[in-house]
Amino acid sequence: MFSNTTPEGRNNILLHQRITRLEPFDRAIILLWLEDMTYEEIAAIVGISVKALSVRLTRIRQKLISLNSNS
Repeated sequence: MFSNTTPEGRNNILLHQRITRLEPFDRAIILLWLEDMTYEEIAAIVGISVKALSVRLTRIRQKLISLNSNS
């Protein structure tokens, strides 16, 4: 685990804060993606198509960036 005084630690804390602001379904998707699961694996777990997952991940990442700008 990173110390919160290092740049990596601060980034991890900020990312965690933003992820907690996501809707539960989006939070589950992004956490699975951060665990390096394949799109196929994530889609099977959450019950959507790979294409829908791809679109959803793009929107989730955009939202995380937006939350960064609004913080």
